[in-house]
Amino acid sequence: MSLFSLARASSRSGAAPVFTGQRPAAVSARETVALVLDEGAPVVEREQDVDDLVLRLRGHLMRLGSAVDQSPVALTAALSDARALAGTDRPADFVKARVYLRRLALAVRSVIAGMGVCEHQPECPPASEPDCLAARVMSHCSAVGYSLLCNGVIVFEDTGCLKPDGEAVTPRRPLPLPRVGGARKTVDA
Repeated sequence: MSLFSLARASSRSGAAPVFTGQRPAAVSARETVALVLDEGAPVVEREQDVDDLVLRLRGHLMRLGSAVDQSPVALTAALSDARALAGTDRPADFVKARVYLRRLALAVRSVIAGMGVCEHQPECPPASEPDCLAARVMSHCSAVGYSLLCNGVIVFEDTGCLKPDGEAVTPRRPLPLPRVGGARKTVDA
């Protein structure tokens, strides 16, 4: 199966098309990784396809590396490990070459994950956008009353939030006050 066939198969399965114009490096890298690692991805049957996918993953690493220059130590380590793996020669044996391809795809996926790129389809809005609260909840702590969104925003039960850059957003709904004389009063926060 050629890469063109793989792209058609992924577009039939509902995934985003693989070959489109200029897009962010992480998005196109994620699609190539999906061709190798996703459960529904077709099995790579030809050596030429293995070679093509290895070259594409190496190219994605080059593009991701330039986008990640000043990054956290953990991301730099993941990127250097992925680059070291990409710098080794592809094994001549076809089965070992497929294992190498899978390891390289896992390394690229760890770099993408370290970049904090959303894995959801459609992607969650970044923390800098006005609709940042529309991102998916990654974890929730009901005891304390907050949720961590995919984009790094912490949302509190009173609808206030704390963005990753440290900006605090005040609550958007009134807070209830204790009952005074049988009537409940509210105060805008």
